[in-house]
Formats: sequence, structure tokens, C-alpha cells
Amino acid sequence: MKTEPQQHGRGNSTFVRTRNQNQDIPLSASKIKKRIRDVKRTLSKGGKHVSAQVFTESKRRLRVLEFELGEKIIDEVERANATKYHKVKHFERKKAERKIKQARNALREENDETKKAALQQKLDEAELKLLYVSHFPKTLSYVSLFPAENENDKKSHARREAILKDIKASLLAGDKDLQLMNKRYRNEYKQKLIERGDMQPDAPVDEESDLVTEEKKLKMEEESSDDSSDEKDDFFEKAK
Repeated sequence: MKTEPQQHGRGNSTFVRTRNQNQDIPLSASKIKKRIRDVKRTLSKGGKHVSAQVFTESKRRLRVLEFELGEKIIDEVERANATKYHKVKHFERKKAERKIKQARNALREENDETKKAALQQKLDEAELKLLYVSHFPKTLSYVSLFPAENENDKKSHARREAILKDIKASLLAGDKDLQLMNKRYRNEYKQKLIERGDMQPDAPVDEESDLVTEEKKLKMEEESSDDSSDEKDDFFEKAK
């Protein structure tokens, strides 16, 4: 069996590396923290060591990095919860799907209208529980629908009922894919991080204002330096 020689040219190869290939890879939290330290070092120099333009750009960059770090922290919490509760959610999803199938079959076979209404309610509840498993807020610790133990735990029961109620209200409000609901829970978690000091609040970036302020600061330092120089010259003139 003949083998074709491997081509290393750029021609038709599907494995050509592009120079900017790594630019699309998102930064980890540790790398973002390192960049924040670098920018803060630049800002700490201040004065004549850093131009007004560089100072303004560094302030803007710091705000962006602090925001990105906060988002990254939330992403990591969501990813950790997804991994931690993957198994239990898988089993509960299967159980909810079975209950939906059973309710649909019973509803299809029932002719009594009164009983049909009760079966329809049971189907609606089963479908709501499936949505609970699939769209449980990612920033929260998952509360089991069918707990094997501590069934009467009041705190878990209250959280479970609150989420079910929230899902139902969101659907009635037109949030069909529940994205708005999950975004709201993410924002609530973000606010907790801000209150704890683990994340910076979103700050508006007014580049022009920052630039003017820094230019004024540098001008005042220059004037102060000139005045000091003039005083020295006067002193030496008198000394002569």
C-alpha cells in the first residue's frame, strides 16, 4: 500500500497554524489577576513617569480587567456547580421525563373530562419539574426535586418551591427559554460578590474626563516644579 508524501506547504493543508490562533483563547482568572497587577504598577508610577494618555488608558484597562475577572469568577462557579450536580440532575431529568410520559399516556387514554383536568394538571407539574432540572440557576447550589434523604428539610423545601414558582412566573411573563430568569440570578450573584469585595462594580469609563483630570494634575506638578526652580535661582542671585 502506497502512502502519499506529507505536504508541509501552505497549499491545501488543513492543519495550517495561524499566527493569532491563541488570541481567541479566553484568559484564566489567574492570568487576568496578573494583568491587573501589571496595570496597577503602571498607575502607581503616576506623575512624570507616565504620560496623561497612558495613565488614562491604564485606568480604562484596569476597569475592563476587573470586570472580566468578576465575570470569570462567576463562570467558574457555574462550571463547578454543573460538574458537581451533573449526576443527580441526570437522574432527576430521566425521572421527570418518565413522569411526563406516564401523564401523557394516561391523559390520552382517559375519556372522563373531570379526570382529564386532573391528569392535565399532573402533566403540567411534571413538565415544570423538567424545566426545574434543566434551567435551575447555575450560580446556586442545586436543590434536589426527589431527595433521598432530608425530605422535610425546611430550607431546601422553601428554595425548591421558590424556584418552581419563579420558573412558572417567568414563563407566564413571556420568558420562554428562561434566559432572562437565569440572567437575573447571575446578576444577583454578581451583586453579592461586589458587596463582599470580591468583584468591582461596573464603572462607566469617561476617557475625556480622566484625560483632562490627569493633564491638570501634571500641569500643577510642572508649575510647582517651576516655582521651586525660580525660588532657587532667586536664592543664588541674592547670595552673589
